[in-house]
Amino acid sequence: MVEQENEKRKYLEHLLENLPHNPGVYRMKDEGGRVIYVGKAKDLKKRVTSYFRNEQIQGMRTKKMVENISDIAYTEVGTELEALILETNLIKELRPKYNVLMKDDKSYVYIKITLQDNYPQIYLVRKVIKDKSRYFGPKTAAHKVIKTLKLLKRIFPFKNCPLAIDYNVRNEFKAKTMSASQLEYHRRHCLGPCITSVTPEEYKKTVLQVIDFLEGKYEDIVEQVKQDMMKAASEKKFEIAAAIRDKLKALEDIMEAQRISDPHQKDLDIISYVVMDDKIYFNLFQLREGKLIDQENFVFKSTGDQETEDRDALNSFLEQYYERATDIPKEVLIPHEVDEQETIENWLTDLKGQKVHLIIPERGKKNHLLELSQSNAQSYARQSQIKWQGHEKTSRQEALEELQEILGLQKAPHRLECYDNSHFGGTETVSSMVVFENGFPKKEDYRHFKLHQQTSGAPDDYASMEETLTRRLKYLKPNKALTSISVKKSTKKHVMEITEKYGKQESESGEWYTVEEEKKVKGHIQITLYDQEKNVKKLLISRLELEQSVDLAVVMKKIIEKVKASRIYLKCDETDQTKFEEVGFQHLQKIPESFPSLTGQTYLVFDKTKHITDKSFKKTPDLIVIDGGKGQLSSAQKAMKKYDLNIPMISLAKREEEIFRPDRPDPLILEANDPILHMLQHIRDESHRFAITYHQKLRLKATTSSVLDTIPGIGESTRIKLLQKFGSVEGIKNATLDELTAEIGKKNAIVLKQKL
Repeated sequence: MVEQENEKRKYLEHLLENLPHNPGVYRMKDEGGRVIYVGKAKDLKKRVTSYFRNEQIQGMRTKKMVENISDIAYTEVGTELEALILETNLIKELRPKYNVLMKDDKSYVYIKITLQDNYPQIYLVRKVIKDKSRYFGPKTAAHKVIKTLKLLKRIFPFKNCPLAIDYNVRNEFKAKTMSASQLEYHRRHCLGPCITSVTPEEYKKTVLQVIDFLEGKYEDIVEQVKQDMMKAASEKKFEIAAAIRDKLKALEDIMEAQRISDPHQKDLDIISYVVMDDKIYFNLFQLREGKLIDQENFVFKSTGDQETEDRDALNSFLEQYYERATDIPKEVLIPHEVDEQETIENWLTDLKGQKVHLIIPERGKKNHLLELSQSNAQSYARQSQIKWQGHEKTSRQEALEELQEILGLQKAPHRLECYDNSHFGGTETVSSMVVFENGFPKKEDYRHFKLHQQTSGAPDDYASMEETLTRRLKYLKPNKALTSISVKKSTKKHVMEITEKYGKQESESGEWYTVEEEKKVKGHIQITLYDQEKNVKKLLISRLELEQSVDLAVVMKKIIEKVKASRIYLKCDETDQTKFEEVGFQHLQKIPESFPSLTGQTYLVFDKTKHITDKSFKKTPDLIVIDGGKGQLSSAQKAMKKYDLNIPMISLAKREEEIFRPDRPDPLILEANDPILHMLQHIRDESHRFAITYHQKLRLKATTSSVLDTIPGIGESTRIKLLQKFGSVEGIKNATLDELTAEIGKKNAIVLKQKL
């Protein structure tokens, strides 16, 4: 296995060395030869090499992809625009696993109008072909389009039968066709081309009105309809005038419903989106001549990697939607910048035949429209989630009952908690706690942990999982010690013993408390008052002498309850810091001047106002799910044993989706379509997403202050530019002098290289 990995690495290194410095499209392949990712690049060598050179600074999705790459293929092109077009076509054809993808083409429909026919037909299709027809779309909901066409047919009585009518032989056709088509005519639902009641020229006027309607040109249609009504009335064709009046009323009702408008009468597309759980929900408003003519919602599969999600998602939407779109406006409003924005604008310009701009509004009417689109994306995401849960409710309940049976639980697991770790090369390690109730996410009960396991270059997932469960389960441990341990002010006898042990000066420098367990003295605590401002005391636990067998958490809880102060400080050895932090103390950033300076020790603080009882931590899970294999499960079990708890626990391993159980050598393997597995995968993926999101927030926070701030010539804007380009200080350090020169100039690049 190791030999195979070495061979693969050598092969890939050979490919990377021989990549050209030209624009093109690259295809990453797995060991089975399947294309798992398609990307474009201005410089193939720089872009493709960056995946392997900067592995440690990539997001989780990219890391996973890189692990699965066994081969690389590429196609050189002449320009960046050609690369974008080829990339779009390949993604549509291959639908690679690690690209952000729109739903399959079969999910969308178009309105097709066969303008090349004497009597054009109007109907739904799934694909756009190169003929002389006019298309509108893509539309996401076929049932809505059908409803729209029914409404249009009431106003504009076009034919909806599949008959292809040749005007020159329509009299022969009339003789052969009697029934449904004529009935439509007599009901005034059709102009009746099949019975010679309308010429092709007259019929096409109606079809062109339908096109105007779909383009949002309501005022022109209304004016024409009013003229037709007045003409019919003047000719005393009152029945026809009444029918036209009803048509006019229907049109005005539609116009009244268009509450979104642009006073500048522009053609705009407005795009925004939200990421929720494992999906990306896009909202698209189409304004034509200042009127909202359509709203569409699209769903993309989320990558679970928030660090690159925004950039990749918007890029993917623009490329995949407009490759399908039949109508492109001159301006597209978007919420933030995208990669290679100029190239995308040029591509859209080529598609439209006129200049197209991508605009990021910051204020005014356009920004308001973008905010409205964002609000609608959020609304659609919530509605979709509610509908999905409604459909899944019964199957999830059945899955919980079946899970009870296969695991031998006493009851169906009403509350599930799942845990996952995330780190950056062993640093910034965090963990997530995700909660499902009755099979669905309960987000208000989610929690995250910033772990003490920080082993740069050598991440210890087992130790991290043990720490996470230790910190979580402490809230559920049996409270027998609460009744057996007492903390009281020291008696004169105890004070004398303390004086004898520590000396008179030490013993009189603060107030002493004695710790007893089952009426036997187990140690002493000294609390010193250092300062008092505005009735706020600065109490410091300056000495803590306890026998090792005493439950530290219980002792600290009792002393915190006993002393009258909202903030309690603690002096301890740096090596003991972790165990006090598990109790609720936090590292003190700014040490009060009145406190003595320390060597080899540190100060911690417990803020009572921040330690309100956590409702989520107080609830006992019916089942704990660990993201990982046997090792992670075993580590989590160690934490369980510390507190003498017996909560059912399993782990779910990603590679083969195996379910491991404590003290059972063989994993439980479920069918890929089993509802139990789907539910466990859902909570596992949600835990993974939640951990990554928190981890990325910490990394982003860390980048706001870095070693770059100390380097001459590197100001804030330059620092942000470098971090955006190379991902991290480590990425900047690994960059070549030429790459740095291209970004910040040779002089600054040389200084930066020397300092790093």
